Amino acid sequence: MTKAAVRKIPAPFRTPLLHRRELWIKAETCQRARSAKYRMVVAKVQRALASGEIASGTILVEVTSGSTGIALAHVGEMLGMPVELHAYRTIASTKRKAIEYRGASLVLHEPDVPVSRLLEEVRKKVADGGYWHLDQYARGSVVLSYEPLGREIVAQLAEAGAPAPKLFLCPVGSGGLIQGVGTVLRKEYPAIRVIAVEPEKGHVIDGARNTELHSLGDDDPYDPRFPDEVVRVPRPKAKITVGSILLGESASAACAVAAARKGGPALVLAPD
Repeated sequence: MTKAAVRKIPAPFRTPLLHRRELWIKAETCQRARSAKYRMVVAKVQRALASGEIASGTILVEVTSGSTGIALAHVGEMLGMPVELHAYRTIASTKRKAIEYRGASLVLHEPDVPVSRLLEEVRKKVADGGYWHLDQYARGSVVLSYEPLGREIVAQLAEAGAPAPKLFLCPVGSGGLIQGVGTVLRKEYPAIRVIAVEPEKGHVIDGARNTELHSLGDDDPYDPRFPDEVVRVPRPKAKITVGSILLGESASAACAVAAARKGGPALVLAPD
């Protein structure tokens, strides 16, 4: 099953690197399943297929706020495998529809149920057999899954003859994206400053979280010591369009922060 299954999963697109004044924007909204999460899902599913963790009839399961669920549902649909996703009732209607359109089973929970409890329920299913957990909260494997994206960005900046970015701004969701890409960028551009963009208290930004208010504690994949700076902002009043590409809320917030800085060329990662 392994080789045939892997061939059914298309490789991630090489998404465009957009240029707007002093901003360079990596538009992962143009990725398959419309987010950077597709890269992580593909990398982890392929590893699990190769190791035999996923077999015929295995149910792919995850706790998700939206984009990861869409990517996993997309891959499950291509493999012809069942997908079970657990999310809060507050999930964006567009993301709920995208998940259900791809045939995944969506189990909705009340917002007052801690994420840690949902993860416990999922891990119990895996322990009982028949399930494979994507586990987007596993720090090491998730960070590793995003390093190829970092190398892709470095190559595109070189091809464009762009100056070395002084700032790297990335919204924080699970936290793997900023850490995986940021690790590569720091090696290539030692002077770069990594800035985490999060919603401020009382605001909700799709695809991002306030890590101070919403943390999994010691099990959280996000290391709050990783960024050089954390900026918490209100929900953007409007999404930003670059050329013909409409960026998501979290990317629009990050672009607004970058535009307000006068520190030279900046790189923004638009996750969805």
